[in-house]
Amino acid sequence: MVTAARPGIATASGALWRVAAVAPILAACLLVSRPAAAVEFGKAVIENTVQGRVQSGYQPVGIRAGSFMFFPSLDASGQYNDNIFADRAGKVDDFIIGIRPQVTGRSLWERHALNVAAYGDFGIFADNSSENYEDAGVRTDARIDIAEHSRLTATLRAERDHERRDSPDDARGATPTILYRLTPELTFDQRINRVALRLKGTVDYLDFNDVETGSGAVINEDDRDRLTWTVEGRAGYDVSENVQLYVSGLIDHRTYDEPVDDQGFSRDSKGFGVFGGVIVEVTGTISAEAYLGFRQQSFKDPQLVDVEGAAGGLNVIWAPTKLTTVTITGERTVEETTVLGGTASLNTLFRLTVDHELRRNLILTVSGTYLNRDYEGIARNDDNWRGSIGMQYLISRHFRLRAGYSYNSRRSTFAGDGFDINSAYVNLHVDY
Repeated sequence: MVTAARPGIATASGALWRVAAVAPILAACLLVSRPAAAVEFGKAVIENTVQGRVQSGYQPVGIRAGSFMFFPSLDASGQYNDNIFADRAGKVDDFIIGIRPQVTGRSLWERHALNVAAYGDFGIFADNSSENYEDAGVRTDARIDIAEHSRLTATLRAERDHERRDSPDDARGATPTILYRLTPELTFDQRINRVALRLKGTVDYLDFNDVETGSGAVINEDDRDRLTWTVEGRAGYDVSENVQLYVSGLIDHRTYDEPVDDQGFSRDSKGFGVFGGVIVEVTGTISAEAYLGFRQQSFKDPQLVDVEGAAGGLNVIWAPTKLTTVTITGERTVEETTVLGGTASLNTLFRLTVDHELRRNLILTVSGTYLNRDYEGIARNDDNWRGSIGMQYLISRHFRLRAGYSYNSRRSTFAGDGFDINSAYVNLHVDY
């Protein structure tokens, strides 16, 4: 299942390299008045947060190549998990070695920008080699500064990933489901005095590999292959240097490669959403955004129940002191699912994270997350809880040591679909 950062559904279907046309959906009524400083969520406190602040003497050096800087890194970790299959009965524990090489690069140009990143993510299980995974991905984004207040940004992401065992959509094969994702995105930003305009188009394609059961039977996953195109428009008005009011809207269209899935449903759909929100910025102290609106998703198959209702969210970054950062995230979204008989899930998420700088090079993080999935079309409701505590020790500009513990739990009205997972990890991060 794919989760979006804003209200909406970030899933897809169709042929792998099909290109979907995107068209504008929102025309903004421009109000011309005296100029004011641009209000952007996070701008007021981002450099003052515990995780965002660059500590002198601990930042990576990087490698300069002409007008680019490259930053290679490597993560090596060891993790103990007492329930690797996310199963309530018959828990199986294991020790996992993780290796994640990565390189990122960014341009040093005065105008325009080009950023690239590539990574690999490998997991090796000590006793259950069937759970081993080899993930990888690349991302590039290019920004064209058309004028002082006008810019065009293009991003492209391509990934090979695997479906986690705690996902409700996991096929429960003998090995994890491998999936491929391709996501191009184009965003145009324009500012006219106090008015900020944005138009964004996204195409998202998912391709799932078939898996086998323990007895060797093939589980068809091709009926999950899908492409979604989404167009979003937004118009904001800076009431003052600290407050922006905005309205936004989106439309999306999902098409599956197979016209009917293995359950006999045609899951093609189209939807829309309209929202209104406010951003409040207090320099050095708080950035807050709240939005509320209406979301609807209509399915081609009359057997599937259309989903509609209120959607919205809350994002807060609060720095009560220079040593502490509190981050709050809340959202209510409609998300796709392939759970047997389900149309979609109405998700309600709340997350609280506290970062505290015990010393200049020692950071403590405590986080708690609650997620409720209310499935449409079937009588299923899941409560998901996750709590974690972690420590990050900055040894030098090249080495960081991380360690932590997490507890993950799901309680479901579907018998047998709940679980409890305890895990602990130690991680060494190497930068250059």
